[in-house]
Amino acid sequence: MNGPSQLSNKLLDATVLIAGLGYFIDMFDFFMYNMLRVSSLSSMGLSGDALTQAGLLVSNWQQAGILVGAVLWGILGDKIGRKKGLLASILVYSIGSLFSACVTSPEMYAAARFITAIGIAGEIGTGIALITERLAPRLRGYGVMIFLSCGYIGVITAGLCAELLPWRWDYILGGVIGLAVLLTRTFLKESNLFLHTLHKPVTRGGFMPLLRQPRKLWHFLCGIFMMMTCTFVPQLVFTLSPEIGKAMGLQEPVKATTVLMIGFTCGIAADLTAQILSEKLRSRKKATLVFLLLSIVSFIGYLFWPHQTLTSFLVFNALMAFTFGVWLVTATWVAEHFGTNIRATIATATPSFSRASTVLMNLAYGGLKSHGAVSAIGIIGAVIFTLALLGWFGLRETYGRDLDYTS
Repeated sequence: MNGPSQLSNKLLDATVLIAGLGYFIDMFDFFMYNMLRVSSLSSMGLSGDALTQAGLLVSNWQQAGILVGAVLWGILGDKIGRKKGLLASILVYSIGSLFSACVTSPEMYAAARFITAIGIAGEIGTGIALITERLAPRLRGYGVMIFLSCGYIGVITAGLCAELLPWRWDYILGGVIGLAVLLTRTFLKESNLFLHTLHKPVTRGGFMPLLRQPRKLWHFLCGIFMMMTCTFVPQLVFTLSPEIGKAMGLQEPVKATTVLMIGFTCGIAADLTAQILSEKLRSRKKATLVFLLLSIVSFIGYLFWPHQTLTSFLVFNALMAFTFGVWLVTATWVAEHFGTNIRATIATATPSFSRASTVLMNLAYGGLKSHGAVSAIGIIGAVIFTLALLGWFGLRETYGRDLDYTS
C-alpha cells in the first residue's frame, strides 16, 4: 500500500527534472514548425497560395499525429507504465525530428511531422501523471509548474534557434537533444501508485471507464474546454499576429517568432503566480477562475484597444499569457480527477485533444477571415472562452486529494 512516506518531499526530484526535459523538447519542436513554416517550404520552391496550402497540409498532419499519439501513449502509460511510455515516446520523437531535417517535398514533410507529433504527444500527459504520483500533495502543483515552465523555455529556445540556424539544423538539433533525453530516462523510477494498480482487478488504460461513468466523461470534456484557451492563444493569436497586426492598422511589421517568445516568457511568470495563488487559496478551482477571468479581460483589451504602436500590440500579447496560468492549474486539476488506472490516458489525451482543436480553429478562421482577421479572432475567442467557463463550472475541487485510487 502506498502512503505519504513513499512520496517524494523534494521539489527538484529527478522525476520532475527528467520529465521536464522531455516537455522542453515537446514544446521546442511543436512550435518550431510555426516558426520555420515559411523558410522551410520556401526552400522547396513554394510561394504564395501554394506555400499556404502546403503549410496547412503539414500542420494538419502534425495535429493528426498529436491525436494518434495522445491515445497511444496514454493507454500504454496506464498499461505498461509511465517510464516505458516516456522512453518509447521520446525515441519516436527523435526519429521524426531527424526525418524532418531530410524532407524534400511537402508530402515528405507532412509524414515527418506526423511521426514527430506522435512522439511528442506522449510527453505532457505521461510526464504530468508521473510527477503528480511521485510528489507529496503540497508539492504536486509546483512540480507540474516546473515541468510546464521547461516547455515554455523550449519555445523561447526554438525562437532563438529559428533566428540563428538554418531550418534543417533546427530539426537535427531537436533530434539529437531527444536522444540525449532518452539516455537520462533510463534513470527514472516508475510510479509506485502505478505499480500498486498492477495487483488490482481494474481496467488499466483506455476510454472504456469513461463510457461507463458519464460524470467522468464530462470531467474529461471540461478539462479539454479549459485547456483550449492556451491552444487558442499561441496557435492563433500569437502565430497569426502578423496578419492581425496588419488588420489593426499597425505600420510596423510584426514577427510571429517575437510574439511567441515574449508570450512564453511571460507565461513562465504566469505559471509561477498561478501556482502560488493555488497554494495560497488551497484551491484549484478558485485560482483557475482568477486567471480565466484575467485572460478574458486581456483578450477584450487586445481586440478593442486602439493599437497605434508595435509596443502597445506586444504588451497586450504579453498580457494574454494569463491563459498559461489556466493551462498550468488545469493540467494538475484534471489529473487529480481520475484514478491511477486511467490517469496517464486522461492526462495525455486532455492537453493533446485541446492542441488538436487547432485544426477546427484554423477551419473557423478560414471561414471567417473574409469578415476581417480581427473579427474572425474575436468570434473564435468568444466561443473558446465560453467553453472554458462551462468547463470550469463542470470540474470539482481536488486540492490536496490522495491520488491512490482507481476510476
